[in-house]
Order: sequence, then structure tokens, then C-alpha cells
Amino acid sequence: MKRISALLLTLAAFAFLTSCAPVPAQFVALSPDVKAPTGNVGKGKTLAFKVVDGRADKVVGYRNADGSRTAPIKVEGDLSQPVGEAAAKVLSELGFVAAPYKDGAPLSLVITVRELGYQATAATVTRKVSVKCMLAARVVNGAGTWEGSFPVSQEKEVMTVPNENDNANFLNNVLSESLSMLLSDPELVQYLGHDPFQAKIVK
Repeated sequence: MKRISALLLTLAAFAFLTSCAPVPAQFVALSPDVKAPTGNVGKGKTLAFKVVDGRADKVVGYRNADGSRTAPIKVEGDLSQPVGEAAAKVLSELGFVAAPYKDGAPLSLVITVRELGYQATAATVTRKVSVKCMLAARVVNGAGTWEGSFPVSQEKEVMTVPNENDNANFLNNVLSESLSMLLSDPELVQYLGHDPFQAKIVK
């Protein structure tokens, strides 16, 4: 009897210590998959281009479903790099020659990552994961400018706690959708392809 009691106490202590153990941070690797139309819109024009990570907080969110903030999720490396590589590929397929950004360039595109967020909420049996992304674009073509933003949000219900790959997929999906919306926007693409004109268009 004493042995059983001691065993139960040991198991209870182990469970308590496990529940109190800190949940480790996650570093997710993102690589957006862009779906956008192609065509020779650029006709070989040089396009000064860059991606800016404009997020105020580099923590994407927290894995904890109880509202605590002890298990952060961060993007591995510089987020502007994978976004820039994916966007540059599409711009090339649209007939533009992407060049490093330079102030005063006659034709330029700046993509800014305004938001990339993750939130987990516990339910009775499942947990809900909410992810969101917002990219913004600014085109300068001669004396005119065009601006737009592309917000995306998604929710998933999961039965088990998402691992690093799961969370990377959740975030990659909203990032890919936002970037696809941006590079598929007919007004943006048309504005990039136009010859410079004086009118200022702000979306």
C-alpha cells in the first residue's frame, strides 16, 4: 500500500512539474507560394523594388491557449527575403526587370509587411488557431502614385497542439494569399504597366 501511495505521489509530482514546464518558443520558416496571372505587362521595363518588414513587434504570436505570453512564435530569418524572392519571380513573369530599390526611380514598387499574427484559443475539446496577414503596396510611376492594402485572416480548429510545421503552414497560407492578392490586383498591375502620367491615384 505504501509503495502504491508513493508511486501515485511520484506521478502526481511529475505531472505537476510537466504542466509547469515552460513551453519553448518556435521559429517558423516561411516561403510564400504566389498564385498570380502572368503576361508581358512590363515589356522589359526596369522596376525598382523592395520589401520592407514594417511590423512593430517581430513576435508573430504566442502558442499558449490560456492567454499567457510565454511561448512566442517568431519568423526564422529576415521575413522580407522570402517575400521579396516570391514577388520578384512574379514580377519577372509579368515582364518587369526587378532592380534594387532607389529613391527617385521613375518606376518603383515597395511591398510592406504591415502585420503577421497568430492567436490560439482553448475550447472544451479542440483549440482554435487564428492567423492574419496584411501586406501593403506602394507604386510610383512617374509623378503618380498608387497605394493599396491586402488583409487576409483565417481560422482553424485543431484537435492537438500544433507543432512547428503546423504553425509554419498556417502562417504561410495567409502570407501566400495576401501576396497573391497583391500581385493579382488588376489596378496595381495596370498602374505598373502604364506609361508615366501626372494624375495621382490613391487606393
